[in-house]
Amino acid sequence: MLVLSLCAYAFEEIVQWRFGAVGVIAIGLVTVGHKARNATCTAIGLTALALLLAQ
Repeated sequence: MLVLSLCAYAFEEIVQWRFGAVGVIAIGLVTVGHKARNATCTAIGLTALALLLAQ
């Protein structure tokens, strides 16, 4: 579990460095949506990430 936690932390840091606060919010939406099994929240987060990657 420690390795998974470190990978998640590293991914968040890379997203924050590359995309700023909007990227962190998008990752948060995906995470919360997945844990809550809320498709709308997950879709909004994934759409925001896709838009950030398309820039």
